[in-house]
Amino acid sequence: MSKVVNYSMANVGEVVRFLPARDLTADEVRRLGTMRESARARQDDLDAQGVDWGLPVQDALEELIDGRADSAADYAGSAYYAALQIVIDHNASDPSTLASYRSPVTYFSALDDALSAAGVPADLLPYQYVFSGPPSEIGFRIPRPLEGSPEIGCWPLAKAVPAVEAYRAVLDRVDADLRYDVEELTKALDGWASEWVDGQGAWWWAEDGSIFFSTTG
Repeated sequence: MSKVVNYSMANVGEVVRFLPARDLTADEVRRLGTMRESARARQDDLDAQGVDWGLPVQDALEELIDGRADSAADYAGSAYYAALQIVIDHNASDPSTLASYRSPVTYFSALDDALSAAGVPADLLPYQYVFSGPPSEIGFRIPRPLEGSPEIGCWPLAKAVPAVEAYRAVLDRVDADLRYDVEELTKALDGWASEWVDGQGAWWWAEDGSIFFSTTG
C-alpha cells in the first residue's frame, strides 16, 4: 500500500503554543475546540476501519495539550502523531501533496544517496527533514509510531532556501530516474521558501516559519 507525503507551512511557535496549551487567546481557544472536533472525527474514521491504537486520538490530543505523552499503549505513538498533526493542521497553511510512494523511507534514502553523490551537503539532504519527527521546541518527548506511520517532519524555511539552490545546482548530475522527483521536491520547497524570503517585514512573517511534512497511509 502506498503512503502519501503532504506538506504545509506553519510557524513553529504557533504550534508549540498548544503543547501544552496555557493562557490561550480567545482565537486559540476557538481553534482548540475545532481541533477536538477533528480528533473525534479522526477516531471515528479509525473505528470504522477497525484500527485500534490503544489510545483514542481525542485522548492523545488532551494529553498533548496538557503537556505530556505518557500512555503505555504499544501503538500510542500513532495516536500522538495523529493528534499532533491535527494541531499542526489547525495552525498551518492548507496542505499540498508532494507524492505517493510505496516506501517513503526507501525512496528518500535513495534520494539522499543521489544528491549526496552529486555534491549536496549532508545538512541539506531531504531524509532528515521529511522524517525528523516533532519540532524540537516541544518541551516533552512524544513517542514515535512503531510502524513509522503516521510520520511527521519539520524543517526551518531558513534551511530550505539554501537547499533549493543546492538541488538546482546539481540537477543535471542526478540520475535521470530521480531527476523529476528532485525537481518536484525543489518546487515544493521553493514555493514556501521564496515567499518567506520575499515576505520579510510583512505582518505574517516570522523567523520560525517552517515546512511541515506528514506521511500517512
